[in-house]
This record gives sequence, C-alpha cells and structure tokens, in this order.
Amino acid sequence: MEALLIVNLYHHRNTLKVARAIADTLQAQIVAPNEAKPEALPEFDLIGFGSGIYGAKHHPGAA
Repeated sequence: MEALLIVNLYHHRNTLKVARAIADTLQAQIVAPNEAKPEALPEFDLIGFGSGIYGAKHHPGAA
C-alpha cells in the first residue's frame, strides 16, 4: 500500500513527531501542503492530513 501524509508544520513541530511515527508504521512519505502535487495523488492508496491545533482550531496556514 502506498501512503502519503500531508502535514502542516509550525511552532514546536509536535505534529511532525506524530506523523513520523505513523509514517514509520505505514512506510509513508511525509510532505508539506505546498509540496503535495495534485497530479501524483492518484498513485496513493491512503492519504492522511495533519495540522497542529491552536485555540481549538487548525492553524490558519493549514486551510
């Protein structure tokens, strides 16, 4: 199974720590939102998204 994690990183990078643990288990690639290529997405069986939570909301840059 091909997996991709699209992760917005900001501040302490705790989201990256979680994403790395998931990526190690799934043998997934991790990319930033601006690095994800829409034309490549059909190659993946599983696509996950991650962002830190600030004030009960996703970081504004993650939208």
